[in-house]
Amino acid sequence: MKNTRINIKLVDKPSSKIEEFEKTEWEIADIEHYGKPVDLSKKKYKFVAENNTGEIKGTLDLMIEVNLAFIEGLLVGSKYRKMGIGKQLVQEAENFARDQQCTKIWLETNEAWEAAKFYKKNGYLVTGTHEKHIMNQRTLIFTKFL
Repeated sequence: MKNTRINIKLVDKPSSKIEEFEKTEWEIADIEHYGKPVDLSKKKYKFVAENNTGEIKGTLDLMIEVNLAFIEGLLVGSKYRKMGIGKQLVQEAENFARDQQCTKIWLETNEAWEAAKFYKKNGYLVTGTHEKHIMNQRTLIFTKFL
C-alpha cells in the first residue's frame, strides 16, 4: 500500500463532519469487536453526604461507562474524617454501580495518601501502578469486582 501524505490537525471542537465519521466508524468497530453497537457514552453522578441541616460532610464523583464504574473523586470534609462518611459514600456508589449492571468499580489514588489504606480496608485490590503520575508521584490503581 502506497503511503499517502495526510494532514493532521488538533481541533478545538469536533465538527458535525467529524462527529458523523466517528458515529459511523465506531459502530462498525463495535460490531467487529462486540457483535453489536455499544453505547460508550460516559455518565457522571455525584453523591453528597450531608447532615439533617443540609451541611455537606462529603462528596463522591462516579463515572460509568458501559459496565465499568470509576470513582473520580472522594472528598470528606477535614473535620469529618474517620467517622464512616467516606465508607458510606463508597458503599452507596458501589450499590448504585451494581444497580447499573457494572461488573467492577475502580479508582486511582496516591500510594502515600491515607486513601490507599482506606480503599484496602474496604475490599479494593491494587491491580496496577502509575509511576511518576500526577505531580510525578506514584499512584495505585484499585479495583473491586461487584
